[in-house]
Amino acid sequence: MTGDPYHPRRFPIKAVIVILVVIGIAAIWGGRQIASSVGTAVTGTLEASGLSSPEVSNETLETGPKTINLAYVLRGKPGSIRFDAYRGGVNDYLSTKYPASFRDDRDYWLQFVDESIQDRYLKQLAGNIRAAEPEPDNQVRAAISMVQQIPPYADYSFDTAAKYPYHVLYHKDGGDCDEKSLLLAYLLREMGYGVALFEFEQESHMAVGIKAPDRYCYRDTGYAFIETTVPSIPTDAGGEYGGDDGIKMTSKPKVFVIAEGDSFEGIWREHADAVEWNKIRGMGPKLDSYNYGRYRNLAQTYGMDYGG
Repeated sequence: MTGDPYHPRRFPIKAVIVILVVIGIAAIWGGRQIASSVGTAVTGTLEASGLSSPEVSNETLETGPKTINLAYVLRGKPGSIRFDAYRGGVNDYLSTKYPASFRDDRDYWLQFVDESIQDRYLKQLAGNIRAAEPEPDNQVRAAISMVQQIPPYADYSFDTAAKYPYHVLYHKDGGDCDEKSLLLAYLLREMGYGVALFEFEQESHMAVGIKAPDRYCYRDTGYAFIETTVPSIPTDAGGEYGGDDGIKMTSKPKVFVIAEGDSFEGIWREHADAVEWNKIRGMGPKLDSYNYGRYRNLAQTYGMDYGG
């Protein structure tokens, strides 16, 4: 046995220093690498989800206020929802904000729904809808009608890949099919419902899907069809939509799930009305007094134009 058990062998001091320096350099280098990777991942996640907006004070955002009254029709009865908007802060800020890098189409669309500055004010709008219509089913109906009643396809003074839902409300003179669909998707999500976007690539059109019982859903998507560009009956996917040169949706849409949530069980009522509406429309331009009366009543129920 070699060496003294009570005096263990000591490493030379120079060797110890060299080892510590090597370990320190490795730790710093590794830390930088990890920090860089995590930073990239976090930044990518925040940008893709629309949560990268800087903290901005209310004083900065809430300049140039104006009150907007948004009309809706609920079972033939007109109503109005108040929305407090701001030009100098929120609208101008979003007007210059472009989508960040994104992993896929769903991430792209989520940026317009998840934007944090916008979120402060759209939550208030959802609260105003709840206050106006205490019954949950009617809150959904009011939100759908309110978005449909906003005129579509207006031009804006600024250019961006798409407009945020806030812009559709602020300008109140239009929004493309995707912009209005994003607005409705936000509101339905805020109310706790399962919601998706339908993208019809062949027809260059977008609509909203709300989670519903299977028999009321569009094809096999798990979501009921809701058009947003014009007043129409939820579940009615047979109309001609998409602006002045409307076309029917015939292709299978891409489905982008925006949120999991509750099913709109009360949509059976809209589905029954949509079936009757299309049955009457299939009778031709000349209707007897009974069917014309039913046609007119259904149009008034959903705030649709019936030509007289």
